[in-house]
Amino acid sequence: STSPLGAYGSMERLQFRLLGFPEFRLNGRRVELALRKAAALLIYLAEANGPVAREVAATLLWPETDEDAARARLRRTLYKIRIAFGSEVIAASGTSLSLHPALSVEVDSRVFEHACDVGPLEEAADIHKGDYLAGFSLPDCLEFEEWVFFRREALRGRLVQALERLVEAKIAGGEPRSAVVHATRLAALDPLSESAHRHLI
Repeated sequence: STSPLGAYGSMERLQFRLLGFPEFRLNGRRVELALRKAAALLIYLAEANGPVAREVAATLLWPETDEDAARARLRRTLYKIRIAFGSEVIAASGTSLSLHPALSVEVDSRVFEHACDVGPLEEAADIHKGDYLAGFSLPDCLEFEEWVFFRREALRGRLVQALERLVEAKIAGGEPRSAVVHATRLAALDPLSESAHRHLI
């Protein structure tokens, strides 16, 4: 199989925007995936910490379908992804799938978590522009929907913590205007947050 190297053998860049409605770019070019299950498969692989078994992917995306039919649909979906990107972005073996190891992959939800962990927190707050996969759903895939729900909640929780720390840092640093901006956002995110309302007052 071909590896996703550009004309000069340089690494191809695959970028995921998952905070907000999902967007995919290959070397800066936006790639439209008409098939929602193709998008879901790519997203799931981008968030996995390693290869995903074909059975797992097939059951996740076609839960109501028998095994053979689900595997056939998975094969068709992989083909459609390859056509859309014009490149091998998924490395598929007989048993597992992963994003191609020759790709340079950037996932905004991961970049956000990293900024939450090591800073700068301003960057974390900037990256989280919308809820995880906002406006994207697969109503017939309950397991996928559940996975998205927990990921979304976890990322929102990280954002709330980051904003709380930012507000305190700005107040301590004598930057009330900046503190108000973050506290306003915090109050909107977490209407029950007493600290946000207290800081705003």
